[in-house]
Amino acid sequence: MGQEGNNVGKTSSLGARIGALLFSAVFALGFGLGGYYAGLKPLAHTLQMALQVRSWHPVQAELLSAELKTHQGSEGPTYEVQARYRYQVAGKAYEGTRVGLDARGNSDNIDDWPRQWAGRLQSAQARGQGITVLVNPSDPSQSLIDPSIRWSLQIFRIPFALVFTLVGLVAAWFFLHTLLGLVRAGGASPEAGSGGLQPGSSPTSLFAKGASGTSVGAIWFFTIFWCGIAFPMAALLWTQSSAPWFAKAFISLFVVIGLGLVALSVRHTHMAWRYAGAELTALPTVPRAGHPVEMTLLLPERAAAYQQGQQLQLRLAQYRVDESSSGSPERCVESFSETARVQPTADGGLRLTARFDLPPDAPPHGAQRSGERVDWRLELLRTPGGDVELTYDVPVQAAPQAFGHEQADRFDRRAIWKKVTPIAPADPAHGEGEAGVDGEGALLLPASVTLLETPHAWQFEFSRRGWRWAAGLVLAGLVAEAFVNGRFGSGGIALPPFFVATGAWWLLVAFVLQAVTCRWTLSVRDEGITVRRYSALWSRADALPGQASQSLVHKLLYSTGSGASETPYFAVYARERDGTLVRLTPGVSGEGAATALGQSIARAWSHRRGHFSPGAQRPARAAHSRPAWGLLLLAGALAWWIWGPSLVGLVRPALPGPSAAPVAAAVQPPASYSAADDALLDAQDAGDARALGAALAAGANPNLLAPSGSSVLMLAAHRGQLEHIELLLQAGAQPDLRQTHKDSERGDTALLRAFYGGHLAAAQRLVQAGASLAARNRWDWGPAHMAAQSGCVPCLQWLAEQGQPLDEPAPASRGETPAMLAAAKGRIQTLEWLEVRGVDLWRKDPHGKNALDWARFGKQQEAEHWLVQRQR
Repeated sequence: MGQEGNNVGKTSSLGARIGALLFSAVFALGFGLGGYYAGLKPLAHTLQMALQVRSWHPVQAELLSAELKTHQGSEGPTYEVQARYRYQVAGKAYEGTRVGLDARGNSDNIDDWPRQWAGRLQSAQARGQGITVLVNPSDPSQSLIDPSIRWSLQIFRIPFALVFTLVGLVAAWFFLHTLLGLVRAGGASPEAGSGGLQPGSSPTSLFAKGASGTSVGAIWFFTIFWCGIAFPMAALLWTQSSAPWFAKAFISLFVVIGLGLVALSVRHTHMAWRYAGAELTALPTVPRAGHPVEMTLLLPERAAAYQQGQQLQLRLAQYRVDESSSGSPERCVESFSETARVQPTADGGLRLTARFDLPPDAPPHGAQRSGERVDWRLELLRTPGGDVELTYDVPVQAAPQAFGHEQADRFDRRAIWKKVTPIAPADPAHGEGEAGVDGEGALLLPASVTLLETPHAWQFEFSRRGWRWAAGLVLAGLVAEAFVNGRFGSGGIALPPFFVATGAWWLLVAFVLQAVTCRWTLSVRDEGITVRRYSALWSRADALPGQASQSLVHKLLYSTGSGASETPYFAVYARERDGTLVRLTPGVSGEGAATALGQSIARAWSHRRGHFSPGAQRPARAAHSRPAWGLLLLAGALAWWIWGPSLVGLVRPALPGPSAAPVAAAVQPPASYSAADDALLDAQDAGDARALGAALAAGANPNLLAPSGSSVLMLAAHRGQLEHIELLLQAGAQPDLRQTHKDSERGDTALLRAFYGGHLAAAQRLVQAGASLAARNRWDWGPAHMAAQSGCVPCLQWLAEQGQPLDEPAPASRGETPAMLAAAKGRIQTLEWLEVRGVDLWRKDPHGKNALDWARFGKQQEAEHWLVQRQR
């Protein structure tokens, strides 16, 4: 029985060890090979090639082909530049395909290197120009074009080289350690398998955990893991001028955390060096529950020099470690501290001795209790109650128990959640604070509770500061998200386009409204106790008889933090006649606060009962739970957001709205057309000017709207039909009429349609007829935006002569400029003309995108290559 106790938590089963072997082998192979092939090998190969090509010779070559290969993957498209060129060395012709230091066949989207070189090579090939390549003089068949190191790609490989390789090495070490342990266990005698400290042995290698109970190797492993990912990612973002500032600021937080981890690792490493060589012995060798144990700790000379003049203390503590959650939070459930008896040793060190009495129900070290692992530790404290300098695992064993008898766990944290504790009546003779009514002592209430006494009631108001802080943080996040994504505009707030994102946005707004307006009050009146929990979204009230306050209880509601920093919060409950618990208060910190609050409620009822006036009218307080005005308002706003635009479209008046520029009238297309109107539409569709003139002479409406919502003048302007435009204007067509029938339309005028079609003569005729160059559609696109999309350089030239801005953003859309729209449409000649005019092609919209990004968004590869060649 004793031998079995010695082995509890120390000797793993054969099946568990084989499972650990397989698990560590998979990790060692997977991460080790991944780190080698994705990180170490390409890193070393690139650097090696960069050194070799320094001695290669430049040679003129003929470019045979150049293209940019795009590969679609789950993480987005990747790019590979492919080239084929011919050169001669010593009269012999060679062909090469290598562009950079990396071998051909590797595609990525780390930076713009593939697109830049593809654009350069394709441009050189189009002009028939040769290129310069570097050739290996010792092997002329080896050549490449670009000898520069792609540092962004090298930085991207660093996490694989460091993190993956490190994980693989640790897994390999664990595999060997487990394998050797399995071999030793197979060849050892049963007596050799007993755990515990042997007399005179050095337990440091077995039980020393380092400062504060943390392994130095584990800290360094996590530090390298964190920094190996955070630092390269930060370097990639910091070196990209197009990266938004908030992304750089966010990644900087990870860098700061990484620096803190490095400092922590150095500190723990220094502390481990200081205590290296320390030895712990126990008498008896295997501590057992219910018996005393004497612990002796030998400190080396350097640790003794550090501890000079300190009142050293040894503490034997029982920890509970929750291995089911992330981070394995732990809590100290009991501890025994003793001032150490200090004796100097002959080698300049110190011998620290302390005696402890283990409780009879002490569970064994490493056992599972209430879903948590038991850890017994001996800790060295430099000062009483100070920080832990050194920690050792202590193999405490349980006391022998009768068969079938199971000891109850005093520290089962699950039991406290079910525990209901009655609140004892307050002792008037031991009240705190100033005297209350009738000479009774006033109880000390928590700081989060305010007590107000009025002639009609005692009212307790509970602070909701946590909810206010949460609302402020969520609101700040919503404002930041709206600012980053440009959701604020002249038309209000533009919500996310996707259903899930929009739903989350509405839920967060509802939470902010709830958190800002929530209140919790408890009133003690002559007719009883009323608890009100209300906000702008919901209102709830519970009514209880006053006598219920004389048998209040408190119960754990929730807790914050973990381990030593865990703070429990208790709520006060009352019982209804059927025994059901009704919560009276929110959570307050600690049992003492909950007890004081319950006693104060009971005293309030006693005071109201003492001043009871028989025969007085006392309105009954009814319990309820119902929606409040805010929920109805939020539901109405949501309904308006969903159906409002379509309803407005049905009743929108055909009147011009206020604007700085002339605004066109909105006209609805008729439900049915007359014979002349039908003839006018047919003539416009057919492009028959004679038939169109005949229809107008027969009485057709010159401002007629087609079923699409566009006027006949807009249709003619888009096609550049000058004869049609002339006939319509002579018949009285309004040149500034806007298309506003459908929400899907842009709200163009005939002038905007003419520029969108690239018809300068039609646009000039409309301006002559009174069309306004200040016209903008619903997206804030003006004449320059339309002309840039059509690629009409003469239109832009004429607009510039009229003083129209060529770099005006469109705030109602995404803030795009004409250059960005030209790039999205692939209008290279337009971009060239704008560049000559001095327009900034690298201006960014509110989302941090420039013309190059818009070209990529529009999948215009030629425009993308043209911009890449001029990228700065």
